[in-house]
Amino acid sequence: MPVHVERCEGIAFLTLDQPQRRNSFDLSMAVALRDAVRGLALEAPKVVVLRSRGEHFSVGGDVHHFQHLLQGSPDARSAGVAQLVGAVNEAVHGLTNLPCPVLGLLNGAVAGFGLSLALGCDLLVAAEDARLVYAYGAIGITPDGGGSWHLPRHLGLHRALALALLNRPLSAQEAQALGLVVEVVPADALPATGLALARRLAGAAAAAQTGAKRLLRAGLEGDLASALDRERGVFVSLCASDDFAEGVEAFCERRPASFG
Repeated sequence: MPVHVERCEGIAFLTLDQPQRRNSFDLSMAVALRDAVRGLALEAPKVVVLRSRGEHFSVGGDVHHFQHLLQGSPDARSAGVAQLVGAVNEAVHGLTNLPCPVLGLLNGAVAGFGLSLALGCDLLVAAEDARLVYAYGAIGITPDGGGSWHLPRHLGLHRALALALLNRPLSAQEAQALGLVVEVVPADALPATGLALARRLAGAAAAAQTGAKRLLRAGLEGDLASALDRERGVFVSLCASDDFAEGVEAFCERRPASFG
């Protein structure tokens, strides 16, 4: 399978597994990712870890697939691209809207749709060899997979435009300085670092994490009064939870909380 899911300790590991193609996306890869994310939405894991096998996270769209589409009529080409983009867009939308934390582990090339996919995660950890590049302009095309939505929200408009128009790669260290990734580690330490962080997230209060994700994303839109109303509603509802009671008792007893 070009994309597969493994489960351990309440953590779902979503793996891009086409290393011989640098995890590039043709239609079959896109559909496999979409279907895997659909499945995760039904399972409700504690954490999702998006990772890849091989030297590169993903170089984005499979240019050889696009070359094959060029051999058909313009209508056939448009239909083929529409299928591909539809699948990857649904995958990113589903990934971004999962209620649990989504952690992305980046290595090697993170380009084109690979970058858009990574930005759909809540937290990113990068290997020292990771290179993030917009790449779409190199083949005369514009973003898919939510790149145009995520980039200006993460970087601000002018930094996003510079990344898109100049197509200059960002090193892992530059991406960390810009706030895109939370940690940069040696390549051989990436799996262990990711697992440790995933376990930490899995041990936290799930409903509080879901509420924080929803509130912070909604906070990007609308006014302060609306944000305050949303915060009040979630805060009051979570006060009735077992996790809240455990958190308060643990704090007062000066011990680590054990959330369900």
